[in-house]
Amino acid sequence: MFAASETSRRKVRVAAMRSLLLAVPRSSDVGELFHLLHRELSRLVDTTGFLLGLYDEASQMVEVVGQIEAGVVLPGGSFPLGNGFLSEVIRTRQPRHIHHWSVEGPRVQVQYATGTPGLPEATITVPLMLADRVVGVLSLQSYRPNAYDEDDLFTVQALAPQVSATIAALQPQQGAQAVRRVSKLEAVLSSMNEGLLILDEAGRIESLNPPAREIFGPIGDGIILGQALDDEQQGHWPLGARAVAEALAPVVEALRRGEPRRDVEVELSSQGRRVLSFSGTPLCDANGQPAGGVVVIHDVTTQRDVARMKDDLLSITSHDLRTPLTVLRVQVQLIQRALQQEAASPDELRSRADLMLNQTDRLTNMLNRLLDLTRVEAGRLDLKLERVDLSQLIRTTVASVQSLSSLHTISVHTPKRLEGDWDEGRLGQVVQNLITNAIKYSPEGGRIDVTATTDGRNVTVSVRDQGLGIPPEDLPKLFERFYRVAGTRGLEGSGLGLYICQGILAAHGGRIWASSAGRGQGSTFSFALPLTL
Repeated sequence: MFAASETSRRKVRVAAMRSLLLAVPRSSDVGELFHLLHRELSRLVDTTGFLLGLYDEASQMVEVVGQIEAGVVLPGGSFPLGNGFLSEVIRTRQPRHIHHWSVEGPRVQVQYATGTPGLPEATITVPLMLADRVVGVLSLQSYRPNAYDEDDLFTVQALAPQVSATIAALQPQQGAQAVRRVSKLEAVLSSMNEGLLILDEAGRIESLNPPAREIFGPIGDGIILGQALDDEQQGHWPLGARAVAEALAPVVEALRRGEPRRDVEVELSSQGRRVLSFSGTPLCDANGQPAGGVVVIHDVTTQRDVARMKDDLLSITSHDLRTPLTVLRVQVQLIQRALQQEAASPDELRSRADLMLNQTDRLTNMLNRLLDLTRVEAGRLDLKLERVDLSQLIRTTVASVQSLSSLHTISVHTPKRLEGDWDEGRLGQVVQNLITNAIKYSPEGGRIDVTATTDGRNVTVSVRDQGLGIPPEDLPKLFERFYRVAGTRGLEGSGLGLYICQGILAAHGGRIWASSAGRGQGSTFSFALPLTL
């Protein structure tokens, strides 16, 4: 009984394939081809989800000719070749047969607007090849696991060459010149640095270029082609994508009215802080009626960070410079008064001169730190490389710093000599910053250990204290500019020292990190750099 049923099933399949192979070449355009394939394949396999896409090798764009979901024809669109499922099939030129998507399927990067919740559970997706060139992709999807067997895969693969040849034959009929113009336009859009979305009159995404995909892709499960950006379904989007859609809603609404919108910004934090700026330009049909629009996306995170840095810099500079300038002014006034009253003794003048010199040094250090900040930000931290004995550099730095505190004992553990090709002045700046920080953040005093080791290729230096310690949540932020740990902001500092140290070490090809068991447990700051650049 089973054998007879299987024989009958295969006869139906063979007859349907013969009919398809005869009908496919007679298609007058790719739209007709799409509907023919769906209608005939529906007699053989589950085509709850069905998609036909064309691939342009020059621009590496995929144009969705059509897609059907549960019998409903959905809007098409286009997207750049990426790392998603369809793109993988095109790139590898290999068919994919997935039995149970939620178990074995890859992460979805580009979705299509459907009214069915969830994702398909089974698919057969094959590349459409003409000789050694990919011209498109054909995908069948089902919401039932194990909906397709090997016979189904064989059927679709056997049909693919005829579909590819028909697509190739139809494309010249569209006009070779028009095809070249479209291909050039796609290549231009693909090479843009800005993200670009093309919307239809309903605000649905029709196409996006590679930068737009990069902007949206990491936000969540990906772009939803064919769904309006201000659609009520956006509540089901991932959080980051929903924030973008909400920011775009007024832009889309303006485009529907045929009005442009400029510089609408949204700040995202789901994958690290990013600031995006959207500008929309309406498109009109032949009658002058709104017919969608183009949305250009700029990642303005760097510009906003620079602006914020300038504000922070002005705020911190004005605050930190005020103290030494006030001290200098007061001392000058006191000296003037003493001289006018002829009451200035040499010892008093010497003491005030020493204090003024100290404050002048403090001002110089602040200005040098600000200059270093600008050099690090601009990537212009020039190094003067020479042969340096790091062990001697550490011992010299410790000797000069030890006099700053009688409450701390600084112990040095280094090889007798530890030579490498570095910028001695810059490296001394790093070592001094770490040791003075260890003193500053150990207000009760205690032991500070400075250790240097080498494995023959790299050197590692650590400065460990028994001071205030660092909460775990603050450790990743310590090397950000202007960052200060909560509870330590009463101690003098600009929040720039570690950031500049990180820049100096990066210029040497090294890195810096910190560790601590928590508040009151002390901390260890370490850096590593190669012996030669």
